[in-house]
Amino acid sequence: MRRLVVSAIVGMGIAGTAIAGTVGAAQAQPYLKGNDTGGIIAWSCEAEAVAHQIAGEHCAWYGKYHRITGVHRMEGDYISFQCLWNPRLARFAIPAVRTRSHACLSYRPSVSVRY
Repeated sequence: MRRLVVSAIVGMGIAGTAIAGTVGAAQAQPYLKGNDTGGIIAWSCEAEAVAHQIAGEHCAWYGKYHRITGVHRMEGDYISFQCLWNPRLARFAIPAVRTRSHACLSYRPSVSVRY
């Protein structure tokens, strides 16, 4: 009887540790929607800082190169990108847009309230 109780307690401790480790390792990821021609990333200061990496990994899945084509710096808007076979393709017709390389520490939403 004691062995059963001890093994049950040890089993719960191991399961609890595994669940806590999984939850603790979870990190927020920017929302990405796309296919082989390009896609969009939900804008946030943190997502803009890593937008090239996210778009590059997405396009590399299809064996293509990425180009950021639009950044709308408002909550609820998106960072758009295209996946291209050749990185020099249409670089003047579809110019690349620069993104910030750091998170916005002083970001304030554009909504203001007056009393």
